[in-house]
Amino acid sequence: MVISKEVYVVVEEKDLVKKLEELLDTMRPWEKKPVLKAGKVVVELVKLPERKTKTTLEPEKLVLHIRLEDAFRGIFLENQEELDDLETAITMEKVRKIIEAI
Repeated sequence: MVISKEVYVVVEEKDLVKKLEELLDTMRPWEKKPVLKAGKVVVELVKLPERKTKTTLEPEKLVLHIRLEDAFRGIFLENQEELDDLETAITMEKVRKIIEAI
């Protein structure tokens, strides 16, 4: 039996979505689960609690938290657009020149 790449990707995505749904159900608000560590950078899944504003109610959700290993604060990313913007910002030549000068 041969499984095409497209079928494998769909199955893998369904497994990932199922796992994330389970984590959303079982994690406590603000609980962190490590995803990976690359050098001094740590990427974690964090469950954000339900958020109420005057006009809306945002449900609890999972976000990616990117931080340095010795830092408590970092950046919360909720979607692909935010990740793309971060990647664009940190790979710009201007940022590289500034960090080299520091």
